[in-house]
Amino acid sequence: MTAAGAEARRAVVFVNGEYEDEEFYRRLFAAADLTVAADGGAGFLLRNGLVPDVLAGDFDSLADAHVEELATAGARVVRHPARKDFTDCEAAVDEALAWGAQTVVLAGALGKGLDHVLGNLAALRLVARRGLAARLAAPDLSLAVLAHAGELAVPAPAGTRVSLLALSNAASVSLRGFDYLLDRGMITAAGCLGIGNAVAVSPATVTLHAGELAVIVFAELGWW
Repeated sequence: MTAAGAEARRAVVFVNGEYEDEEFYRRLFAAADLTVAADGGAGFLLRNGLVPDVLAGDFDSLADAHVEELATAGARVVRHPARKDFTDCEAAVDEALAWGAQTVVLAGALGKGLDHVLGNLAALRLVARRGLAARLAAPDLSLAVLAHAGELAVPAPAGTRVSLLALSNAASVSLRGFDYLLDRGMITAAGCLGIGNAVAVSPATVTLHAGELAVIVFAELGWW
């Protein structure tokens, strides 16, 4: 287990999705100040002998015996009813925020189904709207959600593919160090401007002036 203190600056939430490179996710677990498993996301941890600080969900995808096993090992269990108006990912993210996390990273957040992937992205928007760092981590992919004006450095090698998606109706964006540059350009949710760019000079920078934006980098950056 990690040590959950009064301020857990980096929280990693393990979601019930793909864990195609388990060594990558073990490293992510080791780097966290706080670890939270969202229901079936605990399956990866159990396979690897890891115990989260918190286990949250309705446990429709995790056997009672496994819940008890993790509780006995020291995980704090937060059980929710099966009929609820939020996902297990949201419940787990709420636990991370309650511990004072300044960065929330979703792990295993891809591959479960498009609805769940989009739901996981929505959970990150809630984190970003609080002014906190909202991230998704997978092997060879790093995603950041931005909801406030500011600059994000992308320290990826030249040639790395980067795509930007507006999460609000429109986002005002400036790009430096990319193949395609922008100066307060408008990326809209009803268009594809921003998809398929690449780093030209590292570190490239994305500056968000207004709106909400997802920055998808096809490389492991260690943003967390």
